[in-house]
Amino acid sequence: MVLVPSAVLIASLALLIPLAVAAVVSATVLGILQVVLVWLLGIRAWPPPLALIGFTSPRTSRLITPMLAVAALICSLGFAQLYTMAAMAVGWDFLMPPELPDGLLLPGGWVIVSAVALAAWTPVAEEVFFRGFILRGLANRWGFAPAIVVSAAVFSALHLSPALLLPVFVTGLLLGFLYRRTGSLWPCIAVHAAQNLVAVLGASLGL
Repeated sequence: MVLVPSAVLIASLALLIPLAVAAVVSATVLGILQVVLVWLLGIRAWPPPLALIGFTSPRTSRLITPMLAVAALICSLGFAQLYTMAAMAVGWDFLMPPELPDGLLLPGGWVIVSAVALAAWTPVAEEVFFRGFILRGLANRWGFAPAIVVSAAVFSALHLSPALLLPVFVTGLLLGFLYRRTGSLWPCIAVHAAQNLVAVLGASLGL
């Protein structure tokens, strides 16, 4: 209820300031808002007990953890590609994932600021909110299977794009499973950051 109008309001900044600046400001502010909500609704202690939301070492081995993370990343990117191809094949343009607009990234060396905001800070904040808070909280009441599905649905819905509902939902399922399997947010953050970085690099290189 807080995040949806906030996201819409912040996204409207693109009408007033350059898109690249709006993207950095939006990612930064929404990330801060998500983390603050987690603290207010779920932690309310200082210093915050980070282990409570999943900032712990993975319980899986040093071999299995990266294998699971890489598998989740490949499945997520692979499904997104198959989904795009299917939407193109049936001619349903309204379900085509939107291309990243020109001018999304800051120019020159400032592109690093865009990369940090979109491919580092955003994954951390979103994983804290969706996996560390929503998934973990629901799992305590319902068990992990329904919690993974519901948290993935919320993750998808808050991206505010009908064309992204299914691919983001699948990504949410994969990240939820990864969190369940490893017991840690770190692999989820790594996968989320890698996926966002692919998008940032694609926009930077004009792909």
